[in-house]
Amino acid sequence: MIPGLERYSLVCEGKRIARFLIAKTIEAEKTECNDETLKEMLKQHSELKKEFRKLVKEFDEEETDAGELEFPEYSFLHLKADILREMLHGCTFCERRCGVDRYTSKGFCRCGVKSYYASEFLHMGEEPELIPSHTIFFNRCTFSCVFCQNYDIVYDDDYPVNPEEMAKVIEIRFFQGSRNVNFVGGNPDQHAHTILEILCHVSLSIPVVWNSNMYHSEELAEVVEDVVDVWLGDFKYGQDSCAERYSRVKNYWKVVTRNFKRAYENGEVLLRHLVMPNNLECCTYRIAEWVSRNIPGVRFNMMFQYRPEFMVRQHPEKWKGIARRLTKEEMERAMEIARIFDLNLVE
Repeated sequence: MIPGLERYSLVCEGKRIARFLIAKTIEAEKTECNDETLKEMLKQHSELKKEFRKLVKEFDEEETDAGELEFPEYSFLHLKADILREMLHGCTFCERRCGVDRYTSKGFCRCGVKSYYASEFLHMGEEPELIPSHTIFFNRCTFSCVFCQNYDIVYDDDYPVNPEEMAKVIEIRFFQGSRNVNFVGGNPDQHAHTILEILCHVSLSIPVVWNSNMYHSEELAEVVEDVVDVWLGDFKYGQDSCAERYSRVKNYWKVVTRNFKRAYENGEVLLRHLVMPNNLECCTYRIAEWVSRNIPGVRFNMMFQYRPEFMVRQHPEKWKGIARRLTKEEMERAMEIARIFDLNLVE
């Protein structure tokens, strides 16, 4: 049993059922999608969400076997996917809140309706509790980090996603030994409609890992949180000025702390913090302090993989403070901060 990821551990052992699969057992009423029906869909969603939470508790207490489940033709999970597709008409998936109609145009993330991915494979480089992790790297992102290490994924569209085919790939990878399906990028949030459509075609109890920058909106969280077993969330910055300077993101602290609290209350969290040079006291210290007080016990990965990539590598004179790797002293200071706040570190 992994401290902080107890339910996830049990799903991996076949003793609990993945949340998305439970959502798929609840029958919903299909509504013809148009401008007038989104409110009706959300009202039905709110009622079924209560039923879902009760069902999760019942299934957990009874240790229900996934093989015994029955699935209606149209479920709570299908309803969620339809709601997200309707939300695309005035997209507020992330807190940039572009409000664009993604059926006809694109916002900051440069995503329309169609989702694209760069690669999918059994990843052995994730946290020990996740590997082998079936990672699906979606293109595009809601951030614009000057040090982006995945800029080749973020700024291109590679392969179009076929939800039914991707579901088959997920099940194949599961039989090959994956412990979970890990939706990442780029970032998964702007592809939430596609991801839930993929899950509608998956019939095995596979834990869902949502590998996010945690800058999503409350509207998205309300729909997506019921299918996520582990929030693999980045917590990059301890102050808004750093977020604006390095990732072109406003109101970062308020949004991300809100979303981590909600994730902590509704699922399980594995938090990643990328330690950056010259940012330990303003970011690492403040994040560690907040985590210890507000979401104690979460798995915390103190990451030392920072390297000056992308714009930082191209224009080091402009990004002097972060145009280098971490020093030994900075890494030691980060570990000292972790000890001060008794963080549940990933080893």
